[in-house]
Amino acid sequence: MLRLGPRQRSSLGDTLREFANLEAAALVLGQFIGDRSLSVELLVAGIAIWVLFVGLALALEGGA
Repeated sequence: MLRLGPRQRSSLGDTLREFANLEAAALVLGQFIGDRSLSVELLVAGIAIWVLFVGLALALEGGA
């Protein structure tokens, strides 16, 4: 099992939150910028993945 120190957990939590924001921008905001039709499935998937990664980040940092 991987054991992380407090600084490592905090850094990994920050990175996961940044990744969640990039993913949300790609799946949610990208639909409004692109030439494709709006996909509700991609919107829901983007929001769900963002919530998952932010929740993981908070759990790693001990905030959840």
